[in-house]
Amino acid sequence: MEEEASEDYSRLAGISDGDSKDTNPLIAAKKRLPWLIILLFLGLLTASLIGQFEETLNQVTILSIFIPLIGGMAGNTGTQALAVAVRGLATGEYGDSAKLKLILREAGTGLITGTVCGLIITVVIFLWQDNIYLGILVGLSIMLTLIVATLAGSFIPLLMDRFRIDPAVASGPFITTINDIISVLIYFGLATTFMRLLL
Repeated sequence: MEEEASEDYSRLAGISDGDSKDTNPLIAAKKRLPWLIILLFLGLLTASLIGQFEETLNQVTILSIFIPLIGGMAGNTGTQALAVAVRGLATGEYGDSAKLKLILREAGTGLITGTVCGLIITVVIFLWQDNIYLGILVGLSIMLTLIVATLAGSFIPLLMDRFRIDPAVASGPFITTINDIISVLIYFGLATTFMRLLL
């Protein structure tokens, strides 16, 4: 059981099964590099998306300080949902009928956690920056991002399993990067839409 748990944890992190304390650094790097290179290019996609909103950032530069917060929260909640889904699939807990139940439960979880975190950050930013519109923008972005990231974290492993792909293989880093892209689109999409309120 311990070996199986260790193997699943390694795969979630995008590390090969054979990557142990005795593995040669060159072999370990060779096993990790393919996923890291894929994620590097997905990261460049995230950076280019931020570049598309350069005009928005130039007009309201304070928006840039909340990018890591929103991206980090998306990654964290997506990884939590991913862990629940992969564990359930590994133990056989989620048969065909239980998969819809998992998605619905995670949607509810995302809604609750997103709403609570969104409200907290709205109040904090209002008190810190004395700008209610900025607080609402970041709070709404966090709320929507957490809902979408939680759904992605549970849905993607189920989709991989459906196509007979091991859902534990590099799902963690992959979902984190996908959620970065989603969070940037939500945050800057809302910021651009409501720009006049922020100026």
